[in-house]
Amino acid sequence: MSPFSDLERPRRPFFLPARGTLSENTAERIRNRTVRVRLQSLGRLVGPIKIASFVLIMTGLSYFSIVQLKHLFFETSYFEIKNIEVQGVHILKRETILNIAGIAPAMNVLNLDRDEIRARLLTHPVIRDACIELSSLNTLRLGITERTPLLYVKAGTAFMEISDDGVILATNTYGERDLPIITGLHLDGRKVGDCITDHDGFIEARTWVTSLGATLLKGLSELNFSNTQNPYLFLAGGEKVYPKNLDDFRERYVFLCALLDNLKKNNVEPDTLDMRAPNEIVVKPKKMRKSTEGSPRHGASG
Repeated sequence: MSPFSDLERPRRPFFLPARGTLSENTAERIRNRTVRVRLQSLGRLVGPIKIASFVLIMTGLSYFSIVQLKHLFFETSYFEIKNIEVQGVHILKRETILNIAGIAPAMNVLNLDRDEIRARLLTHPVIRDACIELSSLNTLRLGITERTPLLYVKAGTAFMEISDDGVILATNTYGERDLPIITGLHLDGRKVGDCITDHDGFIEARTWVTSLGATLLKGLSELNFSNTQNPYLFLAGGEKVYPKNLDDFRERYVFLCALLDNLKKNNVEPDTLDMRAPNEIVVKPKKMRKSTEGSPRHGASG
């Protein structure tokens, strides 16, 4: 007999006994096992379900929080500007500053770009510097540093207003301010906002104006710098003066005034006074009130 004969023999079908033929105890065990298997399957799903539920809840809460925060920050009056303080303004008006800055009450502080506001303010020639800060939650403070008008440069029938740092503040004024008047500077083509510190005539004029001081400047009506090496000036009385240099004029100004008073007492009305001669002032009279007095030219030591 072949050892594989049992394997080659056709198998007979194996039939499980019908459920109805199982004992009640066996059927109960089968049912309990089935329930345990199902419970175990459900137990394995509990973890992912918890995680998914947690994610959904957190997503919902985050969305709700974002919506509420957006409403709080951007749609309520809590973060609105209620007060705007403008400091350091003497030339410009408050309304001008606010218009240039582009800000107004009721704007949201979170929407303000301070660098952009400062850049807009610095476009105005009068504004040298600007500082933007929140002094409180609802108060915006604008600190403005203005340029100081130093002198007028005569241009035709009008005057250019120039600041102490050489910026043209205006080109078509009529001398409203009490500023020294400079003539002889050619600034054709220059416009408001331009800086003229590259102009030799302005540099020389600024040196004279800042060095003479307010007291001496009140006695002058005009300074001419068409020739920076040989400037001349007009006194308030109309007399034309050729100074030797700035320091000499400043030192002998009191003597010059005394000389003018003495000439008037002697009925001499000077036209020009030349201070370039060593140790004296040469006077050229405009006219003689008495033809027999004096001569066409006078000299005074001093």
